[in-house]
Amino acid sequence: MNEPLDITKYGNKSYVRAALGTQFEDMPDYVAYLERAGEQIPGTVSDRGTHRPNNRPLAYKYYLDQKYVAEEIDKIWKKQWQVACRAEDIPNVGDRVAYDVGPLSFLIVRSSEDTFRAFWNSCRHRARRLCGSEAESGDVIQCPFHAWSYGLDGKLAWVPRQEEFPNLQTGTIGLRPIQCDTWGGNVFINPDLGAAPLKDVLGVMPQHFLDCPQEERYTAVRIKKKVRINWKSGLEAFLEGYHVLTTHPSGMPIFGSTYTQTDCWDDGVSSVSRLITPALVPDGWVKDEVTPRLSLELFCNTYDLPAPPPGRGETVADARDYAAKMTAEKYLAASGVDFRERSISYLVDMHQWFSFPAFFPWWGEGLPWWYNFTPIGESPDECIMEIRLLLPKPANGSTPTAAKTVWIDFDEQGRDYPETGQVGYIMDEDMENMEEVHKGMKATDPLVARPILAEQQEIRVKHFHEAYIRAMGIKD
Repeated sequence: MNEPLDITKYGNKSYVRAALGTQFEDMPDYVAYLERAGEQIPGTVSDRGTHRPNNRPLAYKYYLDQKYVAEEIDKIWKKQWQVACRAEDIPNVGDRVAYDVGPLSFLIVRSSEDTFRAFWNSCRHRARRLCGSEAESGDVIQCPFHAWSYGLDGKLAWVPRQEEFPNLQTGTIGLRPIQCDTWGGNVFINPDLGAAPLKDVLGVMPQHFLDCPQEERYTAVRIKKKVRINWKSGLEAFLEGYHVLTTHPSGMPIFGSTYTQTDCWDDGVSSVSRLITPALVPDGWVKDEVTPRLSLELFCNTYDLPAPPPGRGETVADARDYAAKMTAEKYLAASGVDFRERSISYLVDMHQWFSFPAFFPWWGEGLPWWYNFTPIGESPDECIMEIRLLLPKPANGSTPTAAKTVWIDFDEQGRDYPETGQVGYIMDEDMENMEEVHKGMKATDPLVARPILAEQQEIRVKHFHEAYIRAMGIKD
């Protein structure tokens, strides 16, 4: 009788630590790897990025110095399209939420069944915030301070004791509007009324998501984690797979970070990028120690799939085939959604996209996540990382209620909140580094206070720096 599989060592950093001096002579990226394996390559995957940034890396002072916070507010958060919420957060007419970014606050309301509007979250009377930290609803937006009331179109509808305001006419003034648009079930806002339309800013991304419509998904898990780190270095941790070696050892037998593909697109208006990492492909650092069968067993254990029968997973190709088929069967049983004709790549691999300044949607079913980063108040030292798990809506046409937000404070861990599932554990591994990065920036010799970035593995970080430098008008 075989001994039970011991998986504990694969979460042990000492076990997966690379031998000092180890390098790879042949390490193809994702598409090249699939080509060698003779596997179907989705068309959007083989459509490679067209842009290579060549800018100097961003200096650490832009992450640490208080004086740049106000400049970011004016040049980025008041000028760029950004995700404020998802449509399922405000499912009914009259539902509304606040979107806070730094010291700014905006009100997003579903004003009709298919229309969303957004306004500065400030009463025209004496500036009281109209929508607070909890979602609200109703056919009138009423200020809790003096009851000034606005319609869902933002127009002033009623003022108590209006005779005290002889020059004020209801219907002639109202809440100050901002741009609002949607893509993929995400509601975007832009305070700049003269900014380019959202479709131009998203660039090639919507085309690549046509066969993975984000509007046909719902929020199964939602986490907001407070982190003592600048929002930029927070999101940069997720623009590359280079950190997997020491940050995510438990994933190395399952995901081949060393085969990660990175792509960037930029036309001066749109700045988007993508990262793809294969599953069931042991990472290059442990490829000689992890068999395809073991990788498959670990994957099935992690994703609650049926254990592979004897004889399955003897090759990487068979391991990937089995995992993809079981993933499709799991979705079919759970929601009635049939993915059985989809590619292995779609079903098991990590396809992570990014749109400047801070939005990460994911393609496929391998890891159907969604990230967003926002600064807290006027501090350069704090941000919120928002994480969602987006699952396909059931085939019967019903839409499950969006999950309530799990707030995780600065010194708390995701694993302490059972509702976060595996997301919480992975998040904790990243958080171990993120706050130390911020402290390390402050500890750097000022004469060399900027990063040294890899040419390909960290090209998306370079690309982010390029977009930031362009938005801020930085010359140094």
